[in-house]
Amino acid sequence: MAVRTMLLLSIILIVAFYFDGGIAQAHGGGPGLGYDPCMQQSGADEFIHLAVYQPEFNPFAEYCGALPQAGRTLLVFDLIGAELSDAQVSLDVLQEGGRLQMSVPPQRYRSGVANLPADLPAGTYTVLVSIQQPDGHHRLRFPLVVGAWRDQLIAPIVIVLLIGLATAGYCLFQIRDGASGRGSSPMKNPVELRQRRQN
Repeated sequence: MAVRTMLLLSIILIVAFYFDGGIAQAHGGGPGLGYDPCMQQSGADEFIHLAVYQPEFNPFAEYCGALPQAGRTLLVFDLIGAELSDAQVSLDVLQEGGRLQMSVPPQRYRSGVANLPADLPAGTYTVLVSIQQPDGHHRLRFPLVVGAWRDQLIAPIVIVLLIGLATAGYCLFQIRDGASGRGSSPMKNPVELRQRRQN
């Protein structure tokens, strides 16, 4: 019974940890724009949403700040707001240390979507979105870590190890308790009880 409880508790912890917002770095979401970590505000009613795809790794996953591996990547910027489709928008990808990895000069994205295909080696990046509008210049920064799959495995591995150690300790305790109980009182053995009753 206790082993079942430990197993059930382990499964609940793993599932809860898997669906935790810190692990779900693929995409933030939540009720409203203010809760989306992939969204930044550029004006009163204007937002830029970043969605990153790695179709060679997982064609169905949408990422935001952490990518599981290096390689071919598609950065998609949704320009949300009526004014943004007329604004001049430039895109720059800077590697850690300020080295320019790639750059797209200012242009209008009438569709409201800017796609930026890139081949990114593992590392830490900053994606700069510069917006030139009549009311001024806005610059948004999106942090991006490429090759972050190892970081996401550390916490689940630690949890599994802790659960395994707790289960092993509990089982060892039960075995020792059962062995000491049998040695001190032969009446706990059902076979011996039947034999004593028959005699």
